Amino acid sequence: MAKSRSYQRNLLEALKDPTEAVGYLNAALEDGEPEVFLLALRDVVDSYGGMGKLAASTSLNRENLYRMLSTKGNPEFFSLSTVLDAIGFRLAVEPKTAALSKTKGGVSKLVLHANMTQVKEPAANYALAADSESRAERPISLRTSDDKEVGTLDFDYKDGALILQVTGNLPLKRVQEVEIQTRDGKIYSGGISVEGKNRLVLLRKKKIFPKDVLQITLTMSE
Repeated sequence: MAKSRSYQRNLLEALKDPTEAVGYLNAALEDGEPEVFLLALRDVVDSYGGMGKLAASTSLNRENLYRMLSTKGNPEFFSLSTVLDAIGFRLAVEPKTAALSKTKGGVSKLVLHANMTQVKEPAANYALAADSESRAERPISLRTSDDKEVGTLDFDYKDGALILQVTGNLPLKRVQEVEIQTRDGKIYSGGISVEGKNRLVLLRKKKIFPKDVLQITLTMSE
């Protein structure tokens, strides 16, 4: 689905922040599809100043850059490293560690990333979507930094709430607070409520849809 102009404009503005750009690129990497990462990298390049500026600061010409950062791109290691270096980043390797990190005060934080590939719905449900905007508000998969699926993110129109429907191993009773980072750089935080055995209400009375979410951090007690 093509991005709207306003969404793309807000995204590029947010990606000027290196921290936002790193989170965006890492989320694309976790998707597991090379073309998703390359298109995300192209967004970051656009926020940096575009292909012209990138070509001027590297040994790569503009035509090669457009081909490289496309769904059919297959950049060599040197070219990818050169592009990342030009926009202020670098390639790195790190071990797969537990996603849960401990902090002071007897609490832990669990960082969840919104999978850029949305969860597929049954054809009957999909047919009920009247337009592209409603289709974009379908559930989105949430995964930990070590690529374990925790659940899906959904919006409950009846209650006006952003919902985490837990499908993985998450101790709900330990979850105390949530911080939601959206793709336009905004952060929402507060307490959460548990409904049933596998439903966490993250945010009420705000129209933050799954497609808007970049990252969710859950604060958990020991």
